[in-house]
Amino acid sequence: MGNTDYYSYGNIKLGKGNFELPPVLIGTIFYQNETIIDRKNPEVFNSSKAMKRIDTHISLSEKYKIPNLVEISATSPKSMRNYLEFFLDHYDPPFILGGNFESRVAGIEYLTEHGIKPDQYIYNTISNLKNKKEIEIIKKYKIESAVILILSSENMTSTQRYAYLTERNQPNNMNIIEGLDKIGVKRFWIDGGVVNLESLAHILETQQLVSTSLKLPVGTAANLFLFQYSSPRLNIKFHTRYRRASIMFIAAWVSNFIFYGAIEDAKESFASAYQSIEFRDIIKRRNIKLFRQF
Repeated sequence: MGNTDYYSYGNIKLGKGNFELPPVLIGTIFYQNETIIDRKNPEVFNSSKAMKRIDTHISLSEKYKIPNLVEISATSPKSMRNYLEFFLDHYDPPFILGGNFESRVAGIEYLTEHGIKPDQYIYNTISNLKNKKEIEIIKKYKIESAVILILSSENMTSTQRYAYLTERNQPNNMNIIEGLDKIGVKRFWIDGGVVNLESLAHILETQQLVSTSLKLPVGTAANLFLFQYSSPRLNIKFHTRYRRASIMFIAAWVSNFIFYGAIEDAKESFASAYQSIEFRDIIKRRNIKLFRQF
C-alpha cells in the first residue's frame, strides 16, 4: 500500500480511499457527566481511574492489532487544560482534541505553550466556515488535521450528504474542503453525524461514496443513536452493550475510523471490530458474494 493510501500519525495508519486497513478506534474520555469527573467541579477528576480506562483501551488495541486514538473532551476551558496536562504527563500524542469550541480553543493554546505541534493531534470537529473566530484559530495555530462533521437530517440521502462536502455553500463561494485547505488544513476526516439508526444507514453509504470519489478517510460515531433507547425498563448496561457490538460489526467494514463513544466501552468495541475484520477477510479470500439481494 503506497503512502497516498493512508495518513500517518506516529505509528498509526489511517486509511483513505479504501478500507484495507483496520479502522482506527477512538474512545472518548472526560466527556460530560463521566463518572470519573467531580459533578460539582469538572476540573477535578479521578486520575487513577482515568489511567485505568486509557490503559485498557490501549491494551485492547494491542491485543487485537487494531489502531487506537483517545479523544480528550471537556466542557470548560480550565477543565481542558487540566485534562491535557494529565494526559501528556502519562501518554504520548497523537490524540483527538474534542469538547466544545471554547474548550478546544483553550486546548490548542495549552498545547502550543507546551510544545505540542499541530501535526500531533486532530481537531474535532468543524461543520462549516461561518464561525470567524474558529477560522482565525485554525489559521493562527496552523491546525493540520480536522474532522469535518456533516450536519444533516436523519433521512438525508448519501448523495445529499456528499453534496454537503462538495457544493460551494461556504463563504467566498467555496466548499468546506476548499475553504479549510486555503487556511492550511491538509488532512480531512469525514464524519457522517449519526442521529438515529436510519441516518447510520445513509452515512455508511455516504462513506463508500466519499472514499471512492474524494479519497478521504471516512468514519462516524456509529453508536450515537443508542441514547434514544435509554429507559428505566431496560437493563442499560447490557442492552446497549449488545446493540453497540452489533453496530460496531457493521460499521467496521466500511469505516477508516470509528468514534465508539465512552472509553469504558472499549472491550466490546474492539472485540466486535476485530471479529468483523476477520469475517470480512474470510469472505474476500473465499470470494464469497454476500448482499446481492436480501
